[in-house]
Amino acid sequence: MNFKRIITWALGVIIFSIGLYFLAQWQMKRAIVEFLERKVPNHIQYSFEQIDINLVKGDLKFGNTNVNSTGRQTASCEILLQTNGILVKGFSYWRFFSKNQIHARKIELVKPFLNFKTCSKDTTNIGKTNSINLLKPISVDEIVFRKGSVEITDSSGEKNLLKVETIDFSIKDVGTDAIQIKKYIPFKFEDYHLAFSNVSGPSGEFEEFFIGNYIMDSASIEISDLKFNTKYSKQELSEKIRYERDHLKLKIPSIRINGHNLDVVDEILYLNFDTINVEKPKFDVYRDKELLENQIRRPLYAELIRGLPVKLRIAQVAIREGYLSYEENAPNNARPGILTFEDLGVTVTNFSNIQGNDDMLSIKINSAFMGSGMFTMDWKFNVFDQKDEFIVSGGLSNLETSNLNDFLIPNARLRVEGTIDQMYFTISGGEYTAQGDIKMNYEDFKLQLLDKERDHVKKIISFLGNLFINDGSKADDNGYRHGTIEVGRNRNKSFFNYLWIGLEDGLIDVITGSGKKE
Repeated sequence: MNFKRIITWALGVIIFSIGLYFLAQWQMKRAIVEFLERKVPNHIQYSFEQIDINLVKGDLKFGNTNVNSTGRQTASCEILLQTNGILVKGFSYWRFFSKNQIHARKIELVKPFLNFKTCSKDTTNIGKTNSINLLKPISVDEIVFRKGSVEITDSSGEKNLLKVETIDFSIKDVGTDAIQIKKYIPFKFEDYHLAFSNVSGPSGEFEEFFIGNYIMDSASIEISDLKFNTKYSKQELSEKIRYERDHLKLKIPSIRINGHNLDVVDEILYLNFDTINVEKPKFDVYRDKELLENQIRRPLYAELIRGLPVKLRIAQVAIREGYLSYEENAPNNARPGILTFEDLGVTVTNFSNIQGNDDMLSIKINSAFMGSGMFTMDWKFNVFDQKDEFIVSGGLSNLETSNLNDFLIPNARLRVEGTIDQMYFTISGGEYTAQGDIKMNYEDFKLQLLDKERDHVKKIISFLGNLFINDGSKADDNGYRHGTIEVGRNRNKSFFNYLWIGLEDGLIDVITGSGKKE
């Protein structure tokens, strides 16, 4: 009898405990539902298929969850989250009841899909949504996105502005409270790892970009297989535009950024980078000169950098083994002219538009030029100089000038011969004018002017022109002839046009002037 009573009592205890567990589980589910109904703002709609709870482990799972946030709280007016499940692991009852804190060991989203819709142009009637008021601090040891995807679309949801095929993301030691959640970045964190693959989207009306892989953590960023191209063929672009516009084709196999951080001060974004290394970029630029020139003023680079919408500091950018080509399609169906820079190296230091940094921005370039010459340039300016003054110095050596004919014949109706052994120049200027000095050592320089069809030499004009070209014999003791540069800027053209016409002016003075240093 005693044995039967023990068995009966034990079974009763087990049944009671199981019942108590399921009651507690049911109460917890109800409490969670009531908590969400009470705390989630009205602009956030959500649904889930079921809630699974393990009270012993402190685990919680929302199955097949959808969350839709509407209202202009960020740059987006609607955010949609769909996921196969949201897993909350290791919920701490001890912290909840003894310290009045919400803490979990891990939150994991399984195959999440995020869609952001931008705001329509008419958003005057859309107010900023109410922020979430927290009574308890929330902390999570780790938040994980696995095999997710992201899309950013226009307000109609029909046009993709950004697409990320795969995203894996983890962030550690995440926390927020009643004060932090109302800030621009509503949570704090210690460490993270972010990996994107196959990122694509438009960049304005005519260009698009693609990134094969993007890996980012708190120390570095690695980008591979970056492409930035005009969406259309050269001919299609010319048919769609009225004014001249560059047709672009850029491919960068590898970019590595070391030492980066982001901050927001008074809703202004600050970005800081220690070094950016760019390996083997290939950049082809084409311009159809049969189109109209755009007469809109083009600011110099100091003004452009000052006007950036974010505050940016980059200690150094290094470009290695690059390639740049510039091609123009000349009128009258002439053969296109091309300038090429091979084995291009560029070092940029002290790139910054943050007030208080008065050091000069420095850009140093070295490159092979047109298959034979070597080109160097050192360009400096102060970003905060309202006069936009700059100084450029550089040199060119061992150039067979006949290599320039592919560019000069269709664009200037000129054919040249001879060798530039060495050339050095210095140009300083500002928004309106530039001046400088140039010296050059050259051999057997000849010039021929072509007819309108670029097929035949205008012999008489070319003969008379070469009479004024000094053969280089009246040089200084080191074999250099000297010239001066003085030009006005065409303000609807780029800085590089400004530099080009300055060099052109100096070259003419060297080969037709007295050759003496003034």
